[in-house]
Amino acid sequence: MSIIQKAMEKTTQGNQGESKAKTSEKQQGWDAPSNNQTRADVLSQSSGHTGLGNGFPPAWHPPAVIEIDIHRLQEMGMVSHTNEKANVTITNEYRAIKQKLFHNAFSAGAQFHQRANLVMVTSASPQEGKTFTAVNLALSMSSEKDKTVLLVDADVLKPGVSDLLGIETRPGLIDFLQGQVSTLSEIIYPTSIPNLRIIPAGQPHHLSNELLASNKMERLMNELAHRYPDRMVIFDCPPVLGVVETMTLSKLLGQALFVVEQDKSRLDDIEVAVSQLNKDMAIGFVMNKAVRNVLGQYRHGHDYGATEDQS
Repeated sequence: MSIIQKAMEKTTQGNQGESKAKTSEKQQGWDAPSNNQTRADVLSQSSGHTGLGNGFPPAWHPPAVIEIDIHRLQEMGMVSHTNEKANVTITNEYRAIKQKLFHNAFSAGAQFHQRANLVMVTSASPQEGKTFTAVNLALSMSSEKDKTVLLVDADVLKPGVSDLLGIETRPGLIDFLQGQVSTLSEIIYPTSIPNLRIIPAGQPHHLSNELLASNKMERLMNELAHRYPDRMVIFDCPPVLGVVETMTLSKLLGQALFVVEQDKSRLDDIEVAVSQLNKDMAIGFVMNKAVRNVLGQYRHGHDYGATEDQS
């Protein structure tokens, strides 16, 4: 039995009403205090998890909302929830994919995986469609009525999320880990798409792996995993082969979605790449750029789902 088959076999809501903290988040940004909360209240809520930051500066304001051009995304063949006739196939495919991830994060599968609401999207090699998959997955999850999604550009070597979404670069993950940004709230950007927030990669740094392996990063992961019980966090990570950062990140996350490009990805490369990931993760596979035959079926099987078109 191959390592891919083993990983596929291994992959196996208790959501309550919106909390007061979530309501505050919708109004002002993730970690911003609500009208009925003081800065000390918010910090005390976080203190059991991370101890991140030194409090809100006196003139602190939540990040401005990032406007995302949904019509541009539709033209690119991305998931759409504003036009029921646009991109129906890919929208339905990602609905199927996300349900498996939700099962592992919030339902029966949650008992087998720690931080199962933190999901890595990666591939063996570059240009196999991982960023396209990560963004579409986040767009699909943002349509849920009782969940929110945070999309993290964790490809700190070659960020691609901002370019794909058509937004300008901003301070992000690496800036926070370096201490250039004092609070987590400053790098979590609300967007014009309901329930979707973004953490950009930030400025490149020659010690990116050391920053990702730091105690501060682990505290951040605990914060993201436990602060809100209905939050999915999608990490667009670098390809695995030849990149140590991805192995480092896999130790902190609960699930992995491995993107495989039809007729390009080599089975040997996939097996080597998967063997380097955290063995305790739930691992699923997505066939990207799949081509249908005359019967309308995908020529290759898949675990979580199959996607088409762009990389």
